[in-house]
Amino acid sequence: MKTLYKRLIAIPMVVFCSMLLFTSCEDFLAEKPYDFYDEQDFYKDVSELELAVNGAYEVLSQKMTYGHFMLVNDCDTDLSHIKGSGTGHTARDLGHYNIYTSHNWLEEAWGYYYTGIDRVNRIMANKERVDLPDEASQVTFKRLIAEARLLRGICYFDLVRMWGDVPLKLTASDKTENFAVTRTNREEVYQQIVDDMEAAVTDLPWYNEVSSYEGRPTKGAAMGLLARAYLFRAGYSLHQNGEMERPDNYLEYYKKVKEICAELINSHRHSLNVSYEKVFKNVCESVMEPSEVMYEVQFYNPSGENDHSSKIGSYNSPEINRNSSYGLGNSFIKTTHFAYDFYEAGDIRRETAIATFKIDANDKVIEIPRNESYTWAPGKWRRNWIPGPPKDLENMDINFILLRYSDVLLMYAEAVNEVDGQLDQLGIDCLNQVRRRAYGYAPNTANSEIDFTIADFPDQKSVRDYLFVERARELCFEGFRRYDLIRWNKLADTLDDFATKFNAAVADGTLKSYVWAAGKYFEAGKHELYPIPAYEIRETKGSLVQNPKY
Repeated sequence: MKTLYKRLIAIPMVVFCSMLLFTSCEDFLAEKPYDFYDEQDFYKDVSELELAVNGAYEVLSQKMTYGHFMLVNDCDTDLSHIKGSGTGHTARDLGHYNIYTSHNWLEEAWGYYYTGIDRVNRIMANKERVDLPDEASQVTFKRLIAEARLLRGICYFDLVRMWGDVPLKLTASDKTENFAVTRTNREEVYQQIVDDMEAAVTDLPWYNEVSSYEGRPTKGAAMGLLARAYLFRAGYSLHQNGEMERPDNYLEYYKKVKEICAELINSHRHSLNVSYEKVFKNVCESVMEPSEVMYEVQFYNPSGENDHSSKIGSYNSPEINRNSSYGLGNSFIKTTHFAYDFYEAGDIRRETAIATFKIDANDKVIEIPRNESYTWAPGKWRRNWIPGPPKDLENMDINFILLRYSDVLLMYAEAVNEVDGQLDQLGIDCLNQVRRRAYGYAPNTANSEIDFTIADFPDQKSVRDYLFVERARELCFEGFRRYDLIRWNKLADTLDDFATKFNAAVADGTLKSYVWAAGKYFEAGKHELYPIPAYEIRETKGSLVQNPKY
């Protein structure tokens, strides 16, 4: 990993100005810009430790992590796809599974994640030097170290889902290192993820225990992300033998998901917003709502493109004419009527999740007919929901939702079904909370018209089948579908089934042949993982072994 180490060694610890991380715009403008610090003179107190932690967070707020890359990373599936079937375009190649080892987005993402990991490793190596003169500083110290460890867990979690067995590094980089690194078995990587996230759960406060919530991760967020890590640890993934396999003890991991989610749910610290649409309007309006949106990756774009702006609300939005008062909705990620049809009659999430319209230069909303559904788009992030004039034509500062409470509810239902072979009463209540809101009712009030009972799910398969569709309806376009299909070992079959439906729609004139290209390029036993960047393999002289079929 010489390529990423070059960056890390050259920057003993870069402390980035931390406006985008938990301070106000006014504070940012008044802040003295931070530059490079000599590590030997740093970490004197918790204020400097906080700067270091903020510098580590900065890695997630890059275009090639959560600002742009993660939007394309969820394509192509039965829900969403990259517009256009051509290749030779960076995003299309990634989304359509025309993936190659020199893909520059993969190189950048790999490098950024390991940069974040190294920054946390450096924090851990220097934490004993921080002066803690009183109880308040000790409490702050524990919180900041917990945040750093959670961040490292997030970085490794993304790496292991995208690349499988990856190098596990827990010490800060230096010039004397042996660069002939090797891959670490994903079970060992997952154990480190769990260790980091469990430590974060212990020392982070609940969001409603802090004097002012600024978007920093909290105990509930750490618990939800820990449950997610166990959920994926229990699932299938592509191994070096070219087979999709899951651990023999996968039920032990599902038990952990069940336990963690049950504890989180029964804490009554988090709840659903009564309005599904309002969840996403709040995000577009920069209104934080930690009761449901438990953790967000934050972006900042005062004017024009910068490293901490994103494409959220432009790339994955309804099509909006660049001459409108809202700015450009590039709408490069699309959906179709097949995703629309996942929703049952009366499910009002559909009108929020899927934009069946476009906005012209005069700000007029124009409905798009069903026979042109290939131009429909994700509707959860809309420029016309952002207050005030656009800061930039196409670069945004809408945050990336990393965890919502509805996902916690659905994770519990899945876990209890896998462990016990059926739902229990809490599992039914979890499904009903999500379902009630979907039909416009209060999530926590029983409703005999739409509530499920245990009898509605006669066996384990019926729950699995329901969650296959319900997770798509509730969480569509939020970065879950492709990963869910992989961990269920359903990606290949789902793409095959969708190709059949898609081709039939092309034949009857409902869709155009160029709309969806994944069926042409996807190869089972290969594209469930990304290739290790070729440059990393060259610079490590082959000690990093490539993923299957690349």
